[in-house]
Amino acid sequence: MSQRRAVTMKDVAEQVGVSTMTVSAVLGGKSLHVRVSEATRQRVQEAARQMGYCPNALARSLRRKCTNIIGFYTGHGYLNARLPFQSEIIGGIQERCDQFHKDLLLHGVFRGYSVEDIYAEMMNGHIDGLIVHAPPDDPLVDLLAASHLPVVAIADAIPQLPSILVDDEAGGRIAAEYLAGRGHRRILYRNIDRPLVSAVRRHDAFCAAAARLGLQVREWRGENDTTLPEDTLWTWLDAPPEQRPTAAFCWNDMAAYDLLAHCRQRGVRVPDDLAVLSFDGLPTPFGTVYQLTSIRAPWVEVARTAVSLLVAQINGETVANETVLPVEFVSGDTA
Repeated sequence: MSQRRAVTMKDVAEQVGVSTMTVSAVLGGKSLHVRVSEATRQRVQEAARQMGYCPNALARSLRRKCTNIIGFYTGHGYLNARLPFQSEIIGGIQERCDQFHKDLLLHGVFRGYSVEDIYAEMMNGHIDGLIVHAPPDDPLVDLLAASHLPVVAIADAIPQLPSILVDDEAGGRIAAEYLAGRGHRRILYRNIDRPLVSAVRRHDAFCAAAARLGLQVREWRGENDTTLPEDTLWTWLDAPPEQRPTAAFCWNDMAAYDLLAHCRQRGVRVPDDLAVLSFDGLPTPFGTVYQLTSIRAPWVEVARTAVSLLVAQINGETVANETVLPVEFVSGDTA
């Protein structure tokens, strides 16, 4: 079965019995210095509707020098909207794109493309600007920073790009002050083993506040998985009471849920034996066994703000190098 050919302006012109320039003046939204009577305009519009004419979006975007499409790139692997953090980010971007009448195009490293291939795809004119969630050492970052494409970064500050962040440093201080106020003196800090800017800022602010408050901090690094270094964690928790950590601060919610699962398996009572505090405060898909005590970060608003600042850049406006949104303490069952 042959594919039906798209209706063109020439087809509409032949149907109405006018010139292609007249049809272009009516359907293209520009006068082109062509006088068109109201009767002819209505005939052209009615013929176009009946024939199913649709304007060529690519050609129109080339004329206007914009596509009304915003890109989103993650340098952290594939996109998984079931993960709470990515769900909040993607949802917030889509919501604000809708308000600005923009479409969203997702990019990632999940297809095995080279850095050069991904960069070329972003620079081919399909998008007006790009939101980036990537570490500063992502090889794509320098290419984007040197390009003409408007780009903003989210979650982790990238010095070469305008960045929209949450107040990681305030979150670290709030966490230390809360645990100190609850009487804890020996703290386990669960960190990530990658040098993400956000994680480094949380960690450094927490440790500085802890030192000021007289807290002892032991650090335990590891990814969010089910394999924990028992020779360190459980050795610490099995130590005599005067040496045992009584609280843990996890760099994000996923790390906290991993810790809670292992505490449950080992019979460690939360928060009686170990109080657990986290950073993110995201809705969780893991049921309601625990309501995390956490430092809540407004990730949806971060995503919305990223779109607003990107649109401002696209429109030729200058935006701040860093835009920082506040975090807040949220009480729960775990600390």
